[in-house]
Amino acid sequence: MRDVAVSIVLTLLRVGLRVLERVVPQTRSVVLSAYPETEGNGVEVARALVDRYAGRVVWLRDGGPVPPEVQALAARGLVLVPKASPAGLWAYLRAEAVLFTHGLYGSPRLRKPVVNIWHGDGPKGIAPSKDAGRLIESTYFVGSTPLFSHHQAATFGVPAERVLLTGNPRTDQLWRPAGADRLAALGITQEFVVWMPTFRTARAVGAMRAGGPVTEDRAGLAELAAGLRAQGRQLVVKPHPMDADRRAWPGAVTLDEGDLSAAGVTLYELLGASSGLVTDYSSVWVDYLLTDRPIAFLVHDRDTYDRPLHPADVLDWVPGEVVDLDREPFARFLADPDAGLRREVATRIGLNRSATAADDLVTALVKLGVLESA
Repeated sequence: MRDVAVSIVLTLLRVGLRVLERVVPQTRSVVLSAYPETEGNGVEVARALVDRYAGRVVWLRDGGPVPPEVQALAARGLVLVPKASPAGLWAYLRAEAVLFTHGLYGSPRLRKPVVNIWHGDGPKGIAPSKDAGRLIESTYFVGSTPLFSHHQAATFGVPAERVLLTGNPRTDQLWRPAGADRLAALGITQEFVVWMPTFRTARAVGAMRAGGPVTEDRAGLAELAAGLRAQGRQLVVKPHPMDADRRAWPGAVTLDEGDLSAAGVTLYELLGASSGLVTDYSSVWVDYLLTDRPIAFLVHDRDTYDRPLHPADVLDWVPGEVVDLDREPFARFLADPDAGLRREVATRIGLNRSATAADDLVTALVKLGVLESA
């Protein structure tokens, strides 16, 4: 019943907004929406727009404490408006362009440009749910690799010529790594590796769908943690923000968005300070390739995972150890013989190696006429 009610409300909202957009005059302004609010693609695009855009930059909020990075931008002119408010809808209708990471107000098809900055390139299928979820209407799609970005854009009905391969803006933060004092506030006092699995079962967030059953499988983590301890390194666990599973592991530092925000550290500043990454189907490994540091793939449900992968054989050529629990798990990762493989895979997927992705995106939008001036 909840999904049916959400679908009805979203349908009415989409129809109403399409009608209103035709009569409400536009102003020199843009609106941005990101989930979570700390999502680096949203924050870094907001930063670039505040620096360069001549109009009003409106950040639509879901509520709760304002993250430090958003507060800092608000002090420089970013306008914070509650998303679920008449002011938020008015800003949306009057904007000359809309940018978001997960859709906005039911994502109706608008006459104004809608830029889907999304939240990463990767092999995981992103087809929307047939229940409360739906196609996220987009004029442009932002990504960092021809292989993954074009496939994702096609899911949203965005043609190849409107895919902007300027890089994921959040990767700009990799080059601003968190310092020792801020890491210590998180409980990180040594060199460290981050474990970032994708979610299997989603927490209820708006109209987003749920996946399969929560997994409690931690096979391989004991070997990883022991290997890191032997090298004087820590294990840091960062669950996906939508994950129903906390992913905690004894002796590891487990961090969520609230922990990072309290310490004034963004996720990609954390990754920029790390010495390695363990993940699975998550898009984070594509971004992390930019650092040229070791990556391992801990995949316990390769045969039962409920989303398709693109390409289907991606786990056969990923840029690091695919952990085999029967054969010295993580030995290759801890030794790191894969620098050549990482470079080979970066070339294979066509990774954009820019360190100024957010600024590059704004430049592209100006050239396309999406933004009137910057």
